[in-house]
Amino acid sequence: MIRRRKALKNIGLITGGILTLPYNCSFEPQISYSNFPLLKKKEQDLIADICDIILPTDFNNFPTLETREHFVLTMINDCLDNEKRIEFSVGLNSFQNEIFEVKKNNFHDLSLDEKNNIVAKFIDNEKSEIGIFLNYLKHYSLIHFETSENYMINYLNYEFMPGRYHGGVKVKV
Repeated sequence: MIRRRKALKNIGLITGGILTLPYNCSFEPQISYSNFPLLKKKEQDLIADICDIILPTDFNNFPTLETREHFVLTMINDCLDNEKRIEFSVGLNSFQNEIFEVKKNNFHDLSLDEKNNIVAKFIDNEKSEIGIFLNYLKHYSLIHFETSENYMINYLNYEFMPGRYHGGVKVKV
């Protein structure tokens, strides 16, 4: 009798766990950054939108191994010291507050012209918190573009081998 109760209890727990699993788990892969543990998916999407406004991505002509958002956030996470990461976070929060106060809307919901105007307005002011934030995004977006294979080969004449091989050249002894 006790085994039957225990078995029914276990079956109920397993069934309840399986039924609540889709509600508790997110099936979208989300990258977490060690120095920005509180950076949510919404903020990562905001950074991706801003980077795309600063320098539009063209995967057909300039393919890269990773998305611009992932590259920029990885560089900011790994390359900036603690003080500059704090400046970046403060600028991100100030940018979000400014958008909400001025437009009463999310950045993602704005038109392309409004997005361009907002970014152009703040990116020139390098002394403000928002200007510092946007200039970090601009700097790392440009580096991401310049490290694409097509740009390096066709515009910089970069060769990926450490020297050209001339197989038909005679060697003097």
